[in-house]
Amino acid sequence: MKLFHKIFLCFVVLFGIAFQVTGCLLVNFVYKNAIDQEKKYAFQEFQHNKYILQSILYLQPELFVENQDNMNLIKNFTVPIAFYKTDGQCAFSNISIQPQMTMPEKSENHKIEFQMLSGKGENYIYTSEYVRQGNTEGYLVTETNISATVNRQKDVIRYLQKIYMVLFFISFPLIILMTDLIASPIRNVGKATRRIAEGRYSERICIKGKDEISELASDFNQMAGQIEKKISELSNATKAKEEFTANFAHELKTPLTSVIGYADMLYQRELPRNQVRDAAEYILNEGMRLEALSLKLMDLFILDRQDFLLEGLSVKELFENLKQSMQPICSKYGTRLHEDIEDGYIDVDYDLIKTMILNLIDNSGKAESKDIWFTGKKRKNSYFVCIKDNGRGIPSDEIDRITEAFYMVDKSRSRKQHGAGLGLALVSKIVEIHKAKMKIESDGKSGTIVKIKFHLSEGESNDQKI
Repeated sequence: MKLFHKIFLCFVVLFGIAFQVTGCLLVNFVYKNAIDQEKKYAFQEFQHNKYILQSILYLQPELFVENQDNMNLIKNFTVPIAFYKTDGQCAFSNISIQPQMTMPEKSENHKIEFQMLSGKGENYIYTSEYVRQGNTEGYLVTETNISATVNRQKDVIRYLQKIYMVLFFISFPLIILMTDLIASPIRNVGKATRRIAEGRYSERICIKGKDEISELASDFNQMAGQIEKKISELSNATKAKEEFTANFAHELKTPLTSVIGYADMLYQRELPRNQVRDAAEYILNEGMRLEALSLKLMDLFILDRQDFLLEGLSVKELFENLKQSMQPICSKYGTRLHEDIEDGYIDVDYDLIKTMILNLIDNSGKAESKDIWFTGKKRKNSYFVCIKDNGRGIPSDEIDRITEAFYMVDKSRSRKQHGAGLGLALVSKIVEIHKAKMKIESDGKSGTIVKIKFHLSEGESNDQKI
């Protein structure tokens, strides 16, 4: 059963039960008040006729004797009455039916009994009390017809049922409308879910109001946003892998084709010595570039598949240890290194940091930088490393892509320098492993600035707080 039908049936059942219960309580309340009024009237009539009876007995003490016809007394009373002797024998009666009543106790406490009976299509209230006048004692019973009150209750019940049927049919469209208002937002959620399942990940639900359904729609939109984000990330990752594979194949194809061609030429022909040297030099250069490519790829794979233990190291000591490795690179490109290092402790993996810095220095050298400024500053709970050069720089529209694998700003120059476009990809991965942040700035003319923000070691951060 659908939710719409469940809500609709609940409304119908609740409406029916509420109306019936309310109607019954109202009818019973009115009927009880009417019966109470009838009892008051019956009590008044009883008292009046009791006074009449006592007056008659006062004047005629021997009135109720055996075998005496007393029917001529009827005209003296305002309602039908009956008089029973203490032994239960009826001395006089003109009531419609003889009630099987439990007579009041024989006392002077004026305890009055009320009993409702029906017979011959009529309804009565019988009022009884112990009466004593002179030597005569017995039980007086008066009869009050309440058929009009009972019939009025039945008429009210029938009228109430008619009103119930009319109101039910009038409210039927209203119940359908209310049910639709409740179920419609849920249907919208279902429709949106199906559209997302069909691949329309940008689908969202229009939120109206602040009720639970609106909260559900808001949560759904948030979930859909996360799904769309994850799908986009997976799509980008897949695309990046495809581009990586294509770039890798391209990077291998050109040098391998040349290496095979030159090797075949050396094998098949007798060439002059200068041509042999040229061919061998080309094979050597391409082999060295392929070797660099394989080493960089190996480093990337290792970084993706290994957990690294970071430990606190002094930046000043770290830089002093790395200077010996940086000097050959600077000498190779004729670059001067300037340093301004403020001491501080950061959590690092020594080998990874060494690889990162050497790659950055190497990139600056390849960009024909004459000077490289290496600075380190401590600020609050962070340590900032800045590497600045005055080389060719990077075009501003290409800065966002330079950390992609195999991406090269100047492909021909990079290949001549045995580059494969993996250096900054390695740097970006190492920064990510250290939970640091990297920012690259360049106007494409006056050099490049690489800023890296590290977290200070926990011990040093606590010392600063103290």
